[in-house]
Amino acid sequence: MWKRILEPLRKKLKGENGVRLVMLLGIAGLALILLSGFLPDKAEKQTDAASVQSAETASQEQAEQYCRRMEQQLVDVLEQVEGVGSCRVMLTATGSPETIYAQDAEQEQGENRTRIQRECVIVSDSGSQQPLVQQIAAPEISGVIVVCSGASSAVVQERVTKAVQAVLHLAAGRICVVPAA
Repeated sequence: MWKRILEPLRKKLKGENGVRLVMLLGIAGLALILLSGFLPDKAEKQTDAASVQSAETASQEQAEQYCRRMEQQLVDVLEQVEGVGSCRVMLTATGSPETIYAQDAEQEQGENRTRIQRECVIVSDSGSQQPLVQQIAAPEISGVIVVCSGASSAVVQERVTKAVQAVLHLAAGRICVVPAA
């Protein structure tokens, strides 16, 4: 079977025309390979979009987890304050956690100008390279509401407001203390 297929092909490739045909096919193949590098890769675009979306979702989840931890810590502390009783806390945050990477700065001075070039510090760990994290900044808390059984007293409201101000560095106008139903 292969002989029937290959025999006519061998006859066509013999001689000068065969060499030209092989050269032409080789050049056409190389041209297609080179041109394929210029075409956008659909799978790569979808992967990039999916990774951006998953990063945003992860960032939102981190902000929510941060708020829940802070709420629980506030509840634990506020319930210890005299007159507060049982309470619930809700925080609102703007933004998301921000990762700040360590940078190496190089300064060059010319005649009339100064040029600063910054590069991210890369750390090698078990064969993989990752940027060095300098700090992770928590999302900014924008408001707090505290619902507690003792909030019908102005003294308790003031104590709760001052405690929340001290912990979260918020203005009193961003803190709402209300009595429980």
